[in-house]
Amino acid sequence: MELSLTHAIDNLGKVSQQFVYPSNIAFDLDDLLTTNDLSESTPLKEEIQSELEYISYANSSAGLTMLMEEDGTHLFRNMPVRANFDLEMLPILDEAHDVTFYGPHISNNRLHSQYALSVVREVDLPSGKPLYVYVESNFNITQSILESNQMDNNSFYLLLNEDNKIIFSELNSLFPLGSNFEGSIKGGDTSGVLEDYYWFRDNTNQGWSIVSLVPQSEYNKEKDRWIAQMLVLAIVFGIFSLFIAWLVWKMVYKPIRHFDAEISAISEDNLHTQAIPTKVPEFDELLHQLQNMKTQVSDLLEEVELKEKNRADLEIEKLMYQINPHFLMNTLDSVRWLAVLNNQDEINRIASSLNKLLYYNLKRNGKVSTLEEELDSINQYCNLQAIRHQFTYDESINVGSNLLKTPIPKFILQPIVENAIYHGLADEDGCIEVKVEQEENNLVVSIYDNGAGLSEEEKSHILSDEKEGIGIGMNYVKGMLESYYDGKASIDIISGDQQGTTVLLSIPIK
Repeated sequence: MELSLTHAIDNLGKVSQQFVYPSNIAFDLDDLLTTNDLSESTPLKEEIQSELEYISYANSSAGLTMLMEEDGTHLFRNMPVRANFDLEMLPILDEAHDVTFYGPHISNNRLHSQYALSVVREVDLPSGKPLYVYVESNFNITQSILESNQMDNNSFYLLLNEDNKIIFSELNSLFPLGSNFEGSIKGGDTSGVLEDYYWFRDNTNQGWSIVSLVPQSEYNKEKDRWIAQMLVLAIVFGIFSLFIAWLVWKMVYKPIRHFDAEISAISEDNLHTQAIPTKVPEFDELLHQLQNMKTQVSDLLEEVELKEKNRADLEIEKLMYQINPHFLMNTLDSVRWLAVLNNQDEINRIASSLNKLLYYNLKRNGKVSTLEEELDSINQYCNLQAIRHQFTYDESINVGSNLLKTPIPKFILQPIVENAIYHGLADEDGCIEVKVEQEENNLVVSIYDNGAGLSEEEKSHILSDEKEGIGIGMNYVKGMLESYYDGKASIDIISGDQQGTTVLLSIPIK
């Protein structure tokens, strides 16, 4: 209401400003008041009346508009005026210089009885003769502003002028017009209680103020209604919060606790419990994965236990196998000494060579030996084969003394010599040559036989990665070279039809 009234008053001020000198209508008024010629005054009056009506109708916020003298005599007007029109009877809302605003009052248009706002402004003519313009607001505007509060009978309004005097009252019985408002002095207080009403006051920039009155019963009723609404909202939000908390407990906290229990069970080596579904897809998926992990861990543990059991069995079996060869070696040693005592040289040679081969095989230094030991085992093996097959062949081993202590895997040369004897030598004129040289950081071993040789297909088959049809000996050689030298060793075969065969091993020196 304050904004609406302020806007209406500002509009009245702007309408009245259009009559002030040096406007056209002010010039015409001055000419009219200073001439005595009837021929000049008559058209001036018509012109002034026309301009007054034009200004009032052009501004929709303006109602009754008239020009009057200081004593109240009406010179020009656009609507009929009440006979009892008197500015002294109108409630002054605000005064500023030569402008006076009047608060809501019954319109001075005798054709209407609604409330209106009005303004009186001095025209200030050049002739100096006092003349005033009176402008009322359109009765529809003021009445609609005042009646807007009637939509709700729970509150009422008062309008106070700058002197704290009531100039408009919707409760005239308790707060009569013209009386001072006792709720505040000079607008110092903005709210309080008076005559069983809560009052709230707001001062405007124009100097007047508006007071809203609310019955205590209605105020308390509204307050209780708001309290009840807030309680209902609090209960609703409380129930909703409990529901959310229950959902969080059911969908988050409880599954997490269940998941934690499963982890604790795993830490306590309890791997055979079955996870209970939580009916939450994400957690059920985690529990499913955890169950799979528990199954895999359990299987791994069983596999480790089985391997440990097998390892223990293998240790016992290994001891048994070690006992038997040692007994055999001791027996062979006894046979060798009996052969010596009985001058049996061949038996002595067989027993001695076989005993040395067994000793080389049973040495406890893993899979690694030296080039010297490997070449000696080849020599003993060749002796045994010569006696066994009752034929002779030339055997030569050529190696530098500085290479004899070079570490190499066990038995990588004997299978090659064995193949040369069984597949290469065709008659008693055969020969086997073993030659060892150093080329940069590699040890190159060549084993040559003067046998029938190998075809290209046989060489390719031996050197390929296929294991079938090659023989256990060559498979062992290729596997040891790959394992011990990490693929850095190589094996090659040089052979031709009736040209013999040379097997070349190139191995890094460690």
